Amino acid sequence: MQDKSALSVKTFDVGPMLNIVYLIWDNTTKDAAIVDPAWDLTEVLNFTQQKGLKLRKILLTHSHHDHVNSIDTLLKKYDLPIYINKFEANFWRKKYDNLITTDSNDSFSLGKSSISTIHTPGHTPGSCCYSFDEKLIAGDTLFVFGCGRCDLHGGNPEEMYNSLKNLKTNLSQNTIIMPGHNYSIKRQSTIGEEITGNPFFSFDNLKDFVQYRMHDHDKTRQEPYAPITLD
Repeated sequence: MQDKSALSVKTFDVGPMLNIVYLIWDNTTKDAAIVDPAWDLTEVLNFTQQKGLKLRKILLTHSHHDHVNSIDTLLKKYDLPIYINKFEANFWRKKYDNLITTDSNDSFSLGKSSISTIHTPGHTPGSCCYSFDEKLIAGDTLFVFGCGRCDLHGGNPEEMYNSLKNLKTNLSQNTIIMPGHNYSIKRQSTIGEEITGNPFFSFDNLKDFVQYRMHDHDKTRQEPYAPITLD
């Protein structure tokens, strides 16, 4: 996807788990960042070369294997800093000398543009989203009409409830949601669409949210996710 904003974004479908890798670049400087480099990055790297983009940063939404398994391969070709939330760095425990840890509401430059971070624990302790130009690269925190699992190592449904509430409350309803997996009937949505169609946004009670996320959802709902309203 390319538009008239300062930053452009292109998506790449990779791997056996419907992962989406994002490439972000500054339209003026051509400086680029890759988000969650995993699986086969041939198409991503060919695109950067064709467009004359200069890969400058690796951004991680979280550290699960299916989002990071091409980092070492990438670092053999490029000397790149890895941006990761400080809590996720502790959770991951990987020893890289090029880690740059972030906190919630931090921002950093990409070319002449700026990207902000939002700490969104729940799927993992240091899961985070990247925000710019009314777009949100959400990793496994928020899917289109779904959210990440909380029963894997590091997951916490109470934290997920609060993270989703934070996104629902503080982001513009026009914000475009760009998830870490293509699990839905469409690739992207908006916060406004999620408020009306994402069942995880319908809970005002923590206990009910935890029951649905941890026990009911996977038994009653099939992919691809479509909008639903819980009674």
